[in-house]
Amino acid sequence: MSWFLYRLHADRPDFAATMTEEEAATMMAHVEYWRGPLDEGRVLIYSPVADPEHGWGMAVVEADDEAELDALRAADPAVLAGVATADYLHLPVPVVAPRG
Repeated sequence: MSWFLYRLHADRPDFAATMTEEEAATMMAHVEYWRGPLDEGRVLIYSPVADPEHGWGMAVVEADDEAELDALRAADPAVLAGVATADYLHLPVPVVAPRG
């Protein structure tokens, strides 16, 4: 297993402040979608990031390989709806607090 930083990039810099009702519903579906991997213990944390230049979101995900991240991204409601794109970066030497 490896750790990855999953990054969700909104389709516009002011997305959080200007999203439509439909986009807000999509983002709620996105939050619920990530609750599944969180509850399974595959996600350590996920959150929006308050970057003044461009809002984005992140998750720290434990996965077997990049194919697992590709599958998570392919089913992400925000990506499917076209309101965001996502990428991920491998965390080669993470220091993780003991679980439990």
